[in-house]
Amino acid sequence: MQITPDDQKAILGLLESGIGASTSKLAAISRTQWTIKATALKAYATAEDFAQLGQSGQSYYGAYCSSPGRVFLSYFTSLSAGLMTQAFLASRRRGVEATPQMQDVAVAEVSNIVINAIATVLADRCGMAFILSAPTSVRGTGAEIVQAAFGALKPVGKIFSVTISLSSHDIAADCTLMMMLDDLIVNFILNALDR
Repeated sequence: MQITPDDQKAILGLLESGIGASTSKLAAISRTQWTIKATALKAYATAEDFAQLGQSGQSYYGAYCSSPGRVFLSYFTSLSAGLMTQAFLASRRRGVEATPQMQDVAVAEVSNIVINAIATVLADRCGMAFILSAPTSVRGTGAEIVQAAFGALKPVGKIFSVTISLSSHDIAADCTLMMMLDDLIVNFILNALDR
């Protein structure tokens, strides 16, 4: 399937409305505002396209949710994961230390909330159910995290990916959201948007 520039614009517009819902969820959890820092689209992605993400040596915490033809990933730098864990725990368990294991759990829960906000917007607009798996925690370089999510996709045809970087200046934190959709899902979305 060929994805035209107009198709890309339509899908990106839909996903960005989902990102709006996600930033609201992040704001509620962290008690600070989040903004879109950058957006990157790749119409035909392969695992090799994500290799450069590992070059910084930066460590990340993340989680992904999947269902046939789609994977939604959310990940944070180690520093941001610690900040988000503290914010997440502050409203639930006072005095709990943000250990790496606790960060895995907190980031998975935050990711689950943020990812499902995007999936709900997509599902509502397309008139379909996006039933996603429970979040799978991942930790490592950017490349390792993205490749783990990519490996869960098992796509039909080519892959359309969108990466959106978010930041919160108030707590010096960042979050990267990534959606990977195969040809079948992209075709379904485009048909739904044409209605």
